Amino acid sequence: MSDEVRLSTEELHKLGATFEIRAEELSRQLAAFRRRADAEALRDGFGDDEAARPYRELYEQAEQALVQLQQRLAEVGGGIKETVANAQAAEDELAEMMRSVK
Repeated sequence: MSDEVRLSTEELHKLGATFEIRAEELSRQLAAFRRRADAEALRDGFGDDEAARPYRELYEQAEQALVQLQQRLAEVGGGIKETVANAQAAEDELAEMMRSVK
């Protein structure tokens, strides 16, 4: 078994971009979710605040979870892209060192 590690910076960059794209898509979906399920619409649908309260609380929890997920997707995407940049810089530095040794 080899101890060698191979890293495709191109593939990692694509992965980071995918996470960021999904975060943007989720952000758009969250805006649509907010428009369709706001507290006023829930109150109107149930007739009064008391009847709508459990659903409003559930809505608020769902909204908070979606916001956290969107933020985490963006963070992961950014982290992957930063890793790619660092790996590429290290690779370039290693190549430069190798050239200087010759």
